Amino acid sequence: MKSRIGIKDIALKAGVSKGTVDRVLHNRGNVSPGARAKVIAAMKELDYQPNIIASALASKKSWKIAVLIPDSQKDPFWEQPKIGILKAEKSLRDYKVVIDFYPFRDADREHFLQQGEEILEKEYHAVLISPSFFKEGQTILKKFEEQKLPYIQINTFLNRESEYFLAYIGQDSYTSGLLAAKLLNFGINEGACAMILHLEKEAYNAKHLTDKEKGFNDFFSHNKKRKIEIIRGSFGDIFDKNGLHKYIEEMLIEHPNIQGIFVTTSKAFHIVSILKELGKTDIKLVGFDLIEENLAPLYDDKIHFLINQNPQKQGFLGIMNAFNHLVLKKEIKHVQLLPLDVVMKENVQYYLEEKAKELHLVF
Repeated sequence: MKSRIGIKDIALKAGVSKGTVDRVLHNRGNVSPGARAKVIAAMKELDYQPNIIASALASKKSWKIAVLIPDSQKDPFWEQPKIGILKAEKSLRDYKVVIDFYPFRDADREHFLQQGEEILEKEYHAVLISPSFFKEGQTILKKFEEQKLPYIQINTFLNRESEYFLAYIGQDSYTSGLLAAKLLNFGINEGACAMILHLEKEAYNAKHLTDKEKGFNDFFSHNKKRKIEIIRGSFGDIFDKNGLHKYIEEMLIEHPNIQGIFVTTSKAFHIVSILKELGKTDIKLVGFDLIEENLAPLYDDKIHFLINQNPQKQGFLGIMNAFNHLVLKKEIKHVQLLPLDVVMKENVQYYLEEKAKELHLVF
């Protein structure tokens, strides 16, 4: 077996000290152009391959990554990416990877910008971000680029032509909208109404939601023979229970032929009790994510399908990709799409067991 080339071998070949080789390898200290050229030539001749992992473990440097995602207190979905992020931090603790969270309040554009500005005022090596607001997301990403701060996006993809955009990790939102429409299509009659419902304050400033809506609309526009009418709905304050109840009731009165509803976020459970109170338990319901609040309605056939967005994996892979770029100097694939898992009561146990395994690995 060929022995590994080390600093001593390079020094002998180049005719310089080991200290000089070390300074060239780590780009520190004063090295004359002639000595540097000799070291580089010796490395090429010896086909030297640096042991990056060993160097990273031996280094005293810490790698600081900021995380800018919504606060999970009002939206339990965001607890899942956080679990994945913490799992990645735990697995990288020997490499001195430090994670700082900057949660922003739900649907609060100004707070999102404030948290982004706070990150910019400190020294970080990379940022993991969910740019939930289209306009403000573009603004803060541009500022990251101006400060030469690499970033990875999860959940929402704002395409950027920049060397500092490392990757997007998540689902194809447009395709998830197509899938939701296809699932509803199986359960509604020809000539019926299908409703797409955004339970978000900033729905039309959120690219992942508008992409889902486009996919949903395109499915039915390409299947015109069924004559399905699309109803668009949006209600921002899900904590206004009376207001939401009244809104859903009025939509069903105005469109009595609604047979299916697609909720574009993890909040489908909010309308289950409303439909029951209104005597509309035959309406098919498709939503997102295996959060605790969605499970009982799924088991009871009140929610018929959930599209699992793999949020834990998004958080985990986001940090691991930042590590691969920063520490291991690997080339990162810009778009990393996760599968669209269709979950129903018949297969939900498998996904819950997988989530339990992830939790066990973190805590």
